[in-house]
Amino acid sequence: MYISKQGCIGTLMLLYSMSANAEVSLKDNFKFTANFIDLAMYSQESAVDDNFTNSAGLFLNTEIKLANESHDFGVLKAQYVFNGLNDDAQLNTSNNWFGGVGSYVGGAIAANDLASSQLSLLTWDKYWNDKKLYTSVGRTNLRRYFLYNNCQNILLCTDPIKGAMGSFPTNYAYWGGYAKYNLSDHIYMHAGVFEVNTDDYVYKKKGLDFSFHHQLGYTQVYGMGYKDKNTKAELLYFYNNSEYRNAYTQEKYDGTDGLNFRFNHDFNNQNIPTVFGAYSYIDEKNQPYKNYWELGLSYKINQGKNHLGVKFGQSQLNDDYVLMTEKINGNNNKTTSFLSLDTDINYKRLTLSPFVQYIWNLDNYYRSTGKAFNSNVIVGLVTQIKLY
Repeated sequence: MYISKQGCIGTLMLLYSMSANAEVSLKDNFKFTANFIDLAMYSQESAVDDNFTNSAGLFLNTEIKLANESHDFGVLKAQYVFNGLNDDAQLNTSNNWFGGVGSYVGGAIAANDLASSQLSLLTWDKYWNDKKLYTSVGRTNLRRYFLYNNCQNILLCTDPIKGAMGSFPTNYAYWGGYAKYNLSDHIYMHAGVFEVNTDDYVYKKKGLDFSFHHQLGYTQVYGMGYKDKNTKAELLYFYNNSEYRNAYTQEKYDGTDGLNFRFNHDFNNQNIPTVFGAYSYIDEKNQPYKNYWELGLSYKINQGKNHLGVKFGQSQLNDDYVLMTEKINGNNNKTTSFLSLDTDINYKRLTLSPFVQYIWNLDNYYRSTGKAFNSNVIVGLVTQIKLY
């Protein structure tokens, strides 16, 4: 079942009319926002012609509360994204900026959206049992619920476990279901099952193919966490039953699983920076990456309205992919290290988030040709404008 863009908009209008017929106040129960986000980056070293890349997106968000004075039937949420200025819109990442910078932790920051637009969210969300239980069902993405952003600039969170889980960035939505239960005021557990659907990305279906017959697999995620006013920590396990192919041996395999732990802690003393970190382990030798870790500090300035952040981390290739990159471009680095610095500047509806990242011992995995290099510097700027 394929739904056109016009059909999608019609569905949203139908949902709105349903809420109106349920005697719902439009002013109180309807919310619409529009945000523009632009990402510009320059790479000192590049294996391709372009050292500069730029991408942008217009994010349209809608929420409709299905509630009145006596009943609460949850919230309908939708998001549609229009992509533009996308230099990296190519399926083969080795030929563009993404693959030219020498590492996953540097290249994966870039947007590589092939389609001109994408339905990014269409869910029914509801709280149950005095808000102890929360559920979300529909067209969504596991990254919205797991692998929470523990650093200030989400674009610098490039953990390769996300790819092993079969998850595209959050502007891609597929069938999924999620539930979170609060065991106490501080301890929670959550789980979800999400479709793995690479066809939507490759064939530019814009998230509008609502079929259930892709047969590409599903990812199950289970997690438990702790949260209070100063600290958040979470441990998760995932199992992805999708079939993949080892790029070096050409061996087909399925059943990828792994673990992720992440935390952040705010000190009561505002002069002490927030500390955060994460560790991921992918238990599949045929996957490109074996593990990843990061540790960082975020110092609040301007009464907490802005920040200065620093982060250090490493990613490690599996053995087959070290052999593959050595054969193709002479790489002999198994572990890539990086150091990033970032901050943000706010003025009314405008936020500017500049960052710089230094990478060394590059694994050069996403580069299929050209001479490998051992270090690189990437400078970037994220511009966000709240339009409505």
